[in-house]
Amino acid sequence: MERIRALREEVILFKAYFIQCRKAMQEMLFLRLRTRQHFIDSSKLYTVQDLVDANSGVLLPELETVVTEYRRHQRTCDDCSKRKFQCFVCNVPPLIDPLAEETYNLASCQQCHGVLHRPCYNKTTYCPYCNTNFVTPSQ
Repeated sequence: MERIRALREEVILFKAYFIQCRKAMQEMLFLRLRTRQHFIDSSKLYTVQDLVDANSGVLLPELETVVTEYRRHQRTCDDCSKRKFQCFVCNVPPLIDPLAEETYNLASCQQCHGVLHRPCYNKTTYCPYCNTNFVTPSQ
């Protein structure tokens, strides 16, 4: 389940790239998840069928196939391969590449998918990109 969770978090990071990419939209990359569209919005929600498929060994290879295709697109697409993001909480350079291994300690706004360092995300109560209030566990 840990590997599935990590892949699902990676899917959410791809969303930051793909929602701004005309080619990704034309290729309908998000539809590769078929009946698991909820994976695009959250890495924490599981349907009963997801759990059954995880237990039977169906989910992990399916998710690995989709993420491999997403990685291929991100590497080969002119727009996505050059896209980096600014953390508007700390404004500390360099720009964030959400898919670089050393930067996986990131969070993204569920509303606009703006990418922030996780410590910066934890320090603020709203998204600096779209001004959406973050829901914290205590709320």
